[in-house]
Amino acid sequence: MGIPEFWRYNGTVLRIYQLKSGEYQESDSSLAFPGVSIKEIPKFIQESRKVGEVTSTRNFRNWVRLQLVQ
Repeated sequence: MGIPEFWRYNGTVLRIYQLKSGEYQESDSSLAFPGVSIKEIPKFIQESRKVGEVTSTRNFRNWVRLQLVQ
């Protein structure tokens, strides 16, 4: 694909793959959200089904901001 990073979510587990040396390798971190634990992101995806995408996106942004200042 040639993109630096892609995400796969199976409804429970989020996996992030990054392009390294011409191959995609699974990574524990995201280029888009450095310093943010990817294990926490699925809860916001699940939350969006309950409270809606706009509210969940707002909650995710606030959470990321808090993670980045710590």
